[in-house]
Amino acid sequence: MKAVIINNFGDIDVLEYKEIEEPKIGPNEVLVQIKAVALNHLDIWIRKGINIRPKLPHILGADISGIVVDKGSEVKHIDIGDEVVLAPAISCNLCYECISGNDNFCKSYSILGENVWGGYREYINIRGEFVFKKPNNLNFIESASFLLTSLTAYNALIRRGNLQRDEIILIMSGGSGVGSVAIQIAKKILNAYVITTVGSDEKIEKAYEIGADYVINWKKSDIVEEIKNKFGRIDMVLDHTGKMHINNLIKIVKNGGRIVTYGATSGHIAEIDLRHIFFRQISIIGSTMGRRSDLIKIIDYYEKGILKPVIYKVLPLEDAKQAHKILESGEVFGKVVLEV
Repeated sequence: MKAVIINNFGDIDVLEYKEIEEPKIGPNEVLVQIKAVALNHLDIWIRKGINIRPKLPHILGADISGIVVDKGSEVKHIDIGDEVVLAPAISCNLCYECISGNDNFCKSYSILGENVWGGYREYINIRGEFVFKKPNNLNFIESASFLLTSLTAYNALIRRGNLQRDEIILIMSGGSGVGSVAIQIAKKILNAYVITTVGSDEKIEKAYEIGADYVINWKKSDIVEEIKNKFGRIDMVLDHTGKMHINNLIKIVKNGGRIVTYGATSGHIAEIDLRHIFFRQISIIGSTMGRRSDLIKIIDYYEKGILKPVIYKVLPLEDAKQAHKILESGEVFGKVVLEV
């Protein structure tokens, strides 16, 4: 089968399109012919060897849709020929955290394409419990585009941030994969008032189209001044930028407000004034991925049309280098997807 692999960490030239052996399945696994796999910034960090350095050779890609072409004898809920999506992470399914529903706390929790091989290939073998039927109304490209980002946004907003109806939230980087679905969840499911930031004027209208109530070009406007002048202080912030903005975000949340962080794109070592945190009773909350059970709800939201995929560019698998280049450019609004 064809696959894109990395044998070294570095720039886009380490991505090699080549022939490798097709995987075999065990009795509790299915074999999926991959039809589409979406990119995440995680792919770029792993490719570069930033913080995460899996054993090489390695295959990237967490967000996968495809067709079941074979299954083991113990798999009962999925049939050959089913059009499916895969949970973007796997866990042991045996420990206390998994059994209690908090599988994203499992010690062996692994995002596909992070420490286990992912979906930049034609076929993948995976345990049956991580396979779900895709939304009937979406094609394979659309179905691959929402998995990791929607699970991350849902967990951050609902499970961890406890966002409430009519609260005011700032979602940083509304054009990012997580940002573009977080806007929809906050607006269409929770009916919050959504402020978001973008990095260019071209992205402003796109953010309004998917549900944002107020959009700020952070490269042209002071986020703190604009929000304080327009809204005063706000209830909640969803952020993945990290070091660059954290101190400004602390200034714009109200007493008792919260900042939910799910990444640190600009750097993970930040110095903050703790007096703001304890005196104003601000909560800084961490969030990573989400419960596999929540993926069932998310698939249903897409099937009902409540949430909609936001796709920026589709390229063939062999153009993975170009896809990485586009994602790194900062021009993207939504997802970049590889068609297999």
